Amino acid sequence: MHFSISQTSASLWDYGEDTLAERALTMSEKDLHAIQRIAATYEDPTYALPIEGQRITHNHVNAIAAVAYFEGRLRALARTRRRAE
Repeated sequence: MHFSISQTSASLWDYGEDTLAERALTMSEKDLHAIQRIAATYEDPTYALPIEGQRITHNHVNAIAAVAYFEGRLRALARTRRRAE
């Protein structure tokens, strides 16, 4: 998967992860590449992600991968639906 630092930050913000969204804006390219590798794993439809009752989008995967990288564990996002723009 390929996405930018700003896209990662926006994905985190969309799902209510405000503190991590700010942190993402200052991450290194090395951090970004690690998140991209995690997201590539999570893109596998057989990988069990902590999202229920809706279609999982690339935006979800990006945000969940960033949370997993920054916090060292897989968990549900603060919001299940995107925040209104």
